Amino acid sequence: MSFYEEGSQYLHKGQYRKAIDYFTLSIKRQIEVANSYFGRGLSQYYMKQNTDAIKDFDKAIELDAKNPNFYFYRGMANFNQFNPTKASENFDQVIAIDPNHFVAYHQKGYVLMNLNKYDEAIQCFNKSLEINPDYESCYHNRAFCYDQLQEFDKAIEDYSKVIALKPHFLSYYNRGNTYFILQDLEKALDDFNQSIELNPNHFLSYYNKGAILEKMEKQDEAIEEFKKALQLNPEFHLAAERLEYYQQQNS
Repeated sequence: MSFYEEGSQYLHKGQYRKAIDYFTLSIKRQIEVANSYFGRGLSQYYMKQNTDAIKDFDKAIELDAKNPNFYFYRGMANFNQFNPTKASENFDQVIAIDPNHFVAYHQKGYVLMNLNKYDEAIQCFNKSLEINPDYESCYHNRAFCYDQLQEFDKAIEDYSKVIALKPHFLSYYNRGNTYFILQDLEKALDDFNQSIELNPNHFLSYYNKGAILEKMEKQDEAIEEFKKALQLNPEFHLAAERLEYYQQQNS
């Protein structure tokens, strides 16, 4: 077994320091040099050593400029280093090499979303979903963009697609918030209940459930939800303020 193969095995097992040692030996022995730089960079990336990872991805790309994975993970590392411009450029290079790389379209969209460029982000998510219509993360992030653009019906449609594909508490929570904005309180309440069922420790779902119960004039039930939110996060001042308000009302 070569040093490169041993490094790859340790990388697969999540033993990143050992992987780095073997990839370094592989580079010194001139074995699978481009892939060894990439493997070492990937190990460093998973260890959150993004600066060193980028240096190794640069070396890998110098040796093999046609491998989309090298650009993809350099883009991910650049994003982690708060460099969205370079991250976006790397995802563009991935797409140039592999136009069907739906994850690269999604990641570019995610970068744009974090820059508040919601229309551009949606275009990237659309391209990703054209290639892979079952990519639930893409629906979730596109829904977030629609929420920010106040296109609430489209947001609800996308959150519903995520829930149909792979139910997640955040999708129920976010859809519940959108229903809340639209004053569809019954549907919002159902979604927060679903969110809590999937994640009983999500204090925001309890708080928002309490806020809906307040609007429904079910104050005793609302108080119980605020208490649960505060128990889960004792520093959550919004829940503390609501409970203090009711204490003053009842004193």
